[in-house]
Amino acid sequence: MLRLALPLFLATSAAAQIVPMPATPQMRYVDFSADLDRDGVVVVVGVLGKLKEGKRERLPQGQLGAAGSVAQVSGTQYFKVPVKSSIRAVKAFGGKVGKLELACAIQLARLPDGSEHRQSRTGNGAQLDEDTLALFVVVPTAKGKAFDLLHVIPFDAEVDKGPDGGAAFVDAMSDVYAVNRRVHDLRAALEAIDAAPDAAARQRARTTLRDLLEQKVELKVRDDDSLLAQHCGPLEARARTRLAATAEGEGEGR
Repeated sequence: MLRLALPLFLATSAAAQIVPMPATPQMRYVDFSADLDRDGVVVVVGVLGKLKEGKRERLPQGQLGAAGSVAQVSGTQYFKVPVKSSIRAVKAFGGKVGKLELACAIQLARLPDGSEHRQSRTGNGAQLDEDTLALFVVVPTAKGKAFDLLHVIPFDAEVDKGPDGGAAFVDAMSDVYAVNRRVHDLRAALEAIDAAPDAAARQRARTTLRDLLEQKVELKVRDDDSLLAQHCGPLEARARTRLAATAEGEGEGR
């Protein structure tokens, strides 16, 4: 039995293959704004090294893909697998980038024909293979000697087109980071007004928020303006309302 949810198409043959339909910038966008305050967080475009797998733990259930692109094939076995790898940085956007050693758990799916599919256990279920170019959001593990995987957005040849798809991907991920940073900063500035203990602190918070609204976000890819409007537009509108409501001591106006 085959159950298929678009836009992921699963071709079954002598060697089953997973063939994702082209994604759009909106479909592959990941909101990691809340993680930007985490200690030691690193946001980087890099290349995944060889995956060194640990002991496989059988999962009672699983799925191929995620976030609306899901396929299931009867007879597929799913495993949780601890892996170690490295990330070779190509472009860093946030955090201190040194030697990035990855230690996390992934999902491995063994299809009925024996082929195996590895993907992240993050929300978008991104496919993970050696030499994958991707945006990685990682944070130090509890012992601090490696990094755990929070989010990953892989390169997509159907989206990152042009004479240099890799460079196009870096520009697109620069925009993803810029939108996440903007969302983070707007939320933090709004929360600072709400948490202000006195009039002086509230006025400082209002100044910070007003300055933030006056800053223009320069994106690298024209089509990504829709991402900025979708994720930041409502927060910017809320910020303007909040500033108006708190002007010259006219109440808190939550």
